[in-house]
Amino acid sequence: MDKEHLLMTKIIIEGDFHDFQLYSGKFYLWTNQKNLNIYNWNKWMQQLTLIDRPIYLEPQPTEQLRVTLDELAPFLERTLSFSESIYDSALFNHTLYFSDYTGFYRYSLVRKDAEKIRIWEQPVYSISLSSTGRMALSAGEAGLFEYLLSSYYYYEQLERQVATRVYQLNSHYASQAIWDHHDLIQYGRSQSEITYKTQFNEQKGQLHVISSLPITQLSDSLTSSVQEYLLPLSLNPPSMQDGLLFSFEMDQQKVKKDRLYRSKSVRLIEKLPATLESSPNSTDFLLVVPASAIFKVILQNEVLLELPRQEIQKFRIYNRTRHYRNQLHILLDESLILYLFTEINR
Repeated sequence: MDKEHLLMTKIIIEGDFHDFQLYSGKFYLWTNQKNLNIYNWNKWMQQLTLIDRPIYLEPQPTEQLRVTLDELAPFLERTLSFSESIYDSALFNHTLYFSDYTGFYRYSLVRKDAEKIRIWEQPVYSISLSSTGRMALSAGEAGLFEYLLSSYYYYEQLERQVATRVYQLNSHYASQAIWDHHDLIQYGRSQSEITYKTQFNEQKGQLHVISSLPITQLSDSLTSSVQEYLLPLSLNPPSMQDGLLFSFEMDQQKVKKDRLYRSKSVRLIEKLPATLESSPNSTDFLLVVPASAIFKVILQNEVLLELPRQEIQKFRIYNRTRHYRNQLHILLDESLILYLFTEINR
């Protein structure tokens, strides 16, 4: 795949949000730390195909939309309100897992009589799900933990259990953790400070912590730099006097794309730092490189997108899904940006 046949759709949702997630046809948006809006994602995407807008083909196929919460109102299904401010949340098996200052909870999204159930009285500041269905809990000064989501996994080291199905992995400060298959890369007091790697032995669901070793300074060997063009899109094609930097083509005339912005072959994966790297190199993957001063998305060694890492509050890719693996969602101070990468024919 080359970038000439890869459309980057940029949807900017204006507002100051706390968190977000796309799961099973629903878009979950925390408008603040106590209120969660649930939108019908598929209906929204179908409606977007009815909007006539331009696609710029140079330097790469790109389109941009800007929406407000009021414009999303027709797709809102319900709002959940919580009495306490949440720190972080995650969705698994139609269950919302979240934490506030009183502890770590779960809440069913399919039961009408659902109530929040406290799993553990320890506040958790970051929740991370792996592609294999494991959940890491970063609890600051208390350290790094795992909550066993399913009965498939179990620990041989029972002395690590601190609550029902909650096991301590190490006592080092943990602000966040990311999964490297069955291993965990841990961040310290800063989200840019990688401090430890916890390694596991996993055999048919049996887990054993092998080690938690400190990590030395890591280098980022990717030095290429291409910035995102910040041209606001217009519904009117440019005149010849505007120059030849951009090539314009109307969406409905020649460019064909998936009506729900899905793609069978495009997939985003997180590229780990060089000394920990286990990500495969493939022309079908878009590599997300967050562990540097510049946040990048790379295809075949070409940078498609870059943003200052310090401006990003949170980002998500969806490697556990089938339909959303082509999406990158980034939370900034005053907006949430959805990048959808899809194949086009023209």
